[in-house]
Amino acid sequence: MKRIVVIGGTGHFGGRICRRIAGEKNTELVVTSRSKTKAQAVVDKVQRGSPTAIISAVRLDRLSPEFGSDLQALDPDIVIHTAGPYQGQDYRVAEVCIESGSHYIDLADGRDFVQEFDGLDEEAKKKGVLLVTGASTLPGLSSVVIDLLRKKFKSIQEIEISIAPAHQTPRGASTIAAVLSYCGMPFEVLIDGNWVTKHGWHDIRRRRYPIFGIRYSAACDVPDLGLLPRYVEGLKSVTFHAALEAKWEQIALWSMGWVTRAGVIKNWDPFVPIFQRASNWLIGMGSDVGGMQITLSGKTADNVSKSVTWNLTARQNHGAEIPCSPALIIARKLVVDEISVRGAFPCLGMFSMSDFASEVSDFDIDWSVDESP
Repeated sequence: MKRIVVIGGTGHFGGRICRRIAGEKNTELVVTSRSKTKAQAVVDKVQRGSPTAIISAVRLDRLSPEFGSDLQALDPDIVIHTAGPYQGQDYRVAEVCIESGSHYIDLADGRDFVQEFDGLDEEAKKKGVLLVTGASTLPGLSSVVIDLLRKKFKSIQEIEISIAPAHQTPRGASTIAAVLSYCGMPFEVLIDGNWVTKHGWHDIRRRRYPIFGIRYSAACDVPDLGLLPRYVEGLKSVTFHAALEAKWEQIALWSMGWVTRAGVIKNWDPFVPIFQRASNWLIGMGSDVGGMQITLSGKTADNVSKSVTWNLTARQNHGAEIPCSPALIIARKLVVDEISVRGAFPCLGMFSMSDFASEVSDFDIDWSVDESP
């Protein structure tokens, strides 16, 4: 019996992970939150869907001085850390997992957080535990897609990634905080072999998706921008853009970016509750369809230029299930001892597309591959 502790189990992604992992054979699920009442509400809801699941609710605050002893008291085998935002967050949760001898998985999307995570590698190996960061859409799924497509190339020069969330998908406070953290902030991007400075929610581009058409996208700072140049040998350019469905949202964030760059407002964190309320009020002003697009460009074995694009479409607001899936895949593999590697590192190529297909088979999610020429 493996005990899985979900930190932030009442959140936007944590609740989904609890629902999907509950009832997994030979597992016991512990849902944690800063509010025992909220955690119990999730337990009650999940239990109705999985009557045979062994599941409990516990109050746990990762910011509390007692967090380390409180988590160790739960004696976890696997900890899934979903309590973002990860931008500016330290490694306290992962460090406690090392001390307690438990495996650790997070959904981190903070570039610095993910890139510097391997500093825990030596201690994790000494303790014989696996610590995985970024077990989410980026770089968890994106790296698997790249592994799938790279077989078509002799060399890859450019990778373009974009995510287009459905407007009707609910947004948690942590998600909104992460979105606002990019506004106008500078970050480095590899373009034509040189590192150049871009700014969050600027660099607007027009992008076409096969199912839901044209959306306008803007640059955001994500782990892939720093990780992929090391993961793909010879890569000259890598970009990431987020394409919001509502043009007015894209324009608002673009404008807020200029406010930040002008030095008027440097930190948008105090405005997160306002934007979350606004998001809830306006959630019906769009569709339940979103997607993801990854394009690789390079040379084939015959030295012919080629581009290959992977297009994913998620309907019925099922796009929010995608960021949860890499963490769930890894957790399930740990439960049955399918992963023998130990240490601390980003989630790069840690599962297959067939693993992902199996994990999302219950959702209205599909994808296709287009090649040119």
